[in-house]
Amino acid sequence: MNQSSIDRGLFRSLFYRAYTDQEKRIGMNVVEQFEKPYRSDTLKLKQGTYDKLDDDGIIAPGIRVTGADIIIGKTAPIAPDSEELGQRTKAHIKRDASTPLRSTESGIVDQVLITTNAEGLRFVKVRMRTTKIPQIGDKFASRHGQKGTIGITYMQQDMPFTSQGIVPDLIINPHAIPSRMTIAHLIECQLSKVSTLHGREGDATPFTEVTVDSVSKLLRAHGYQSRGFEIMYHGHTGRKMMAQVFLGPTYYQRLRHMVDDKIHARARGPVQILTRQPVEGRARDGGLRFGEMERDCMISHGASAFLKERFKINTGSFECRPCKNKTKISQIHIPYAAKLLFQELAAMNIATRMFTKRSGITVR
Repeated sequence: MNQSSIDRGLFRSLFYRAYTDQEKRIGMNVVEQFEKPYRSDTLKLKQGTYDKLDDDGIIAPGIRVTGADIIIGKTAPIAPDSEELGQRTKAHIKRDASTPLRSTESGIVDQVLITTNAEGLRFVKVRMRTTKIPQIGDKFASRHGQKGTIGITYMQQDMPFTSQGIVPDLIINPHAIPSRMTIAHLIECQLSKVSTLHGREGDATPFTEVTVDSVSKLLRAHGYQSRGFEIMYHGHTGRKMMAQVFLGPTYYQRLRHMVDDKIHARARGPVQILTRQPVEGRARDGGLRFGEMERDCMISHGASAFLKERFKINTGSFECRPCKNKTKISQIHIPYAAKLLFQELAAMNIATRMFTKRSGITVR
């Protein structure tokens, strides 16, 4: 794709997301209120910054926010008899119940709405605005199912150009045409070229008089190659390219699948309580599954140290501590998932035993 066209605003779009929150009531008492929480009297504050909030707990329009910043500040009172897992002191009288921005998003506060709901309690809606600029990995498609992602972007001076100085906004791989047989895509490109020269609308409705030959004659009449091919020149060297290039205006649309919404990486993070394995999913900051096929690939490479790290050390190496008598019991390290399997088998009345070389016991 032409980076200069992108810089001029090609396919640039705005993305809006609304965050809402409201006060809660138990009986006749309002138990939550919008305000800016402070660490001195509020427990369980979140990781993001609270500095962008006003004193009423609401962020002002026009402020730029990034991942995990707090956009709606809210607190809830702590019950007098609650110890909050030993974290509470005499000064702590509230608990944080604020709404943070999604960790993967950034943008500008577009609008803030403060009103009341049907029960008369305060209700807040904050609308975020993000400018989405096309980049490598973003998805586009023509009106004929020819979808694809940006593989690389070049500045206008590096792109191929015609003798008239026309530089394409988009270059697609011609291998996308024969197998998919999207002939209407080619007709649209060819007919659009005629329409721009005529200054009239082109109608390519199926089963009408519009044929490739009729469009070709019109192109030829305007001094162009009949099938829509053009001679182009290399952007770096300026030399004429040996192959003719099919060139013309074609309607393309940007799809909602953008690389910023899909990129995911993790070094450490939350794990499941039951299995001590990383949780799943980008939204929960989960891990990437190293499955059976990936394991088989590593086995074929002979990467034994890497396999031990993935399947034993990083999955939570488990050591049985209650075994005090070490004379006849070997202390071994196994994956926590293996320990869990033995316990589940024990629940099915299957006693699993592990023998080491030192024990001298052979199982037949």
